[in-house]
Amino acid sequence: MASHQPQENQRLLMRLPEELLAAVISHLTNRDIKSLRAVNSTFNRLAPLRFDRVFLSANSRNIDVFRAVADHDKLRHGITEIVWDDGRLKNCRYSSGDGLAAALELRKNDAIVAGYDCPYWYKKARRLSLAYAMGLEIDGESPPVLPDGIISLLDSWKYYKTLIQDQQAVLDSNADVEALKHGLVRFPSLKRITLVPSAHGPFVGRPLYQTPMLRDFPPNFGYLLPRNWPGMESPESLAEVYSWHGNDHMDEYGFDCSNEVYRNKWRGFRLLLRTLAENPHHITEFVMDMHHHRTGINCTIFSRPSQEAHDLVKLLSTPGFRRLDLALLTGAMERDKWPCLYTGILRRALTWAQQLEHISLSCTMDIYPNGRAARLGLDHQEGAVPLRTIFPLTLWPKLQHFAINRLPVRKADLVSFLAALPNSLRSVTLSHLAFIEEASSWQNLLRDMRDMLDWKTRIVGERPRVRIIVNNPDVIREWKFICIDKAADEFLYSSSEFSANPFGETDGSNDPIEGPGVMERSCIDRLFERPYRIENCECGLRVVHRH
Repeated sequence: MASHQPQENQRLLMRLPEELLAAVISHLTNRDIKSLRAVNSTFNRLAPLRFDRVFLSANSRNIDVFRAVADHDKLRHGITEIVWDDGRLKNCRYSSGDGLAAALELRKNDAIVAGYDCPYWYKKARRLSLAYAMGLEIDGESPPVLPDGIISLLDSWKYYKTLIQDQQAVLDSNADVEALKHGLVRFPSLKRITLVPSAHGPFVGRPLYQTPMLRDFPPNFGYLLPRNWPGMESPESLAEVYSWHGNDHMDEYGFDCSNEVYRNKWRGFRLLLRTLAENPHHITEFVMDMHHHRTGINCTIFSRPSQEAHDLVKLLSTPGFRRLDLALLTGAMERDKWPCLYTGILRRALTWAQQLEHISLSCTMDIYPNGRAARLGLDHQEGAVPLRTIFPLTLWPKLQHFAINRLPVRKADLVSFLAALPNSLRSVTLSHLAFIEEASSWQNLLRDMRDMLDWKTRIVGERPRVRIIVNNPDVIREWKFICIDKAADEFLYSSSEFSANPFGETDGSNDPIEGPGVMERSCIDRLFERPYRIENCECGLRVVHRH
């Protein structure tokens, strides 16, 4: 009887009105749509494939699919976004710039062969990556035991070697760059380029983007996840920032590393901007999607004139340019009073985008869960960043979204800055900010925003929506954060005098309280969400698997 169930389900679906079927199909993933289209001619007609995004990376499979879509007379017209995955696979654990002692130790271990011409580092990386993905116990004393029936070490290594060889061929030929140039010509609706340091995700089998390359991976294929950009090792890692303009000294960049090798850790960023500067295009949105990794482009490209800063100016000068999500690797620059932000190079670049509607600036400074800068003392005023020295607000009359992440601020300066944002503003995101003054906090920032800004007097549909993102104050948990949006809006705009401040009533508090609109979310799974509860700190994280 069970064998007839699929046919019966199909007949039931076919009885639904086509308008209802089309509405249901609109919520399916492309993978599900492909399966549905194969059922019969009716579903093939009602379920057209959605192609609005294509992927590029140093991988021939991604390039081949990219070019196939670009050369398709129908599909190419629907493409609005290119996602560039800058995650490059390693052929050893060692990376230029790791430091002399660490490099020598890693190279010594890499010489240990695990059989099948497979180096020891790959055997270990495969086992650990699968253990993390499967939730196996890792005690550090003995290697985790993998289940039977998964792809063998020999087959995994053969597959990985093929990927490495393919990647090197692409890097040697710049085939990904040539494909990008082709796409700029062939995609008439293209408007956005999204750059991700790695699409592979936090664990194997859980990618941030389902690129053709990653979809082709065998089940339970374990490997060393690409972490080319400094700062990607873990959410708590703080990468050192070396000068973009150095003199190729080993003691500055690390063992076996030159200035150019160091810069090419950000190969995707450099080549994207260079290609856009040299070729006609209609890109009006450039998004650096760090997905909560504490990384970004080396901020010292703005410490003095650089090719990369010049190319960014060229992009921002594009007529109608409307969105920039800029992520900077800043390390501990707050201790040196942010030289990369005070030169004026970044501000002058931003002045070219006078049609800007969306701006997001993310840094990587170390911030304690209590909202204090880890490397600055309280009332260390020179460590704060005057926002008006970076953002030319008077030139952005159409600005609708403003976001900053991991910056040290003075509360009064921030409130004054928010008051100066144009009336076109519709949303604000304040994420992981550090308050310099001892008396300042998230609690009294929200209170001052309610009392000092005129946002509450605006028409309901024109009030800026506010989102606040903070670490869990009770425990620093990898991949988790607390998001306060509905609760913040309720406090800012409610007519009730009893609306609760989501950070409580204690002046100076940086700890969110339990309540409606205070949610716990996950960097691992964008669909994960649950109300924030203090007792959640001791519970495991439920992960929703997406396919």
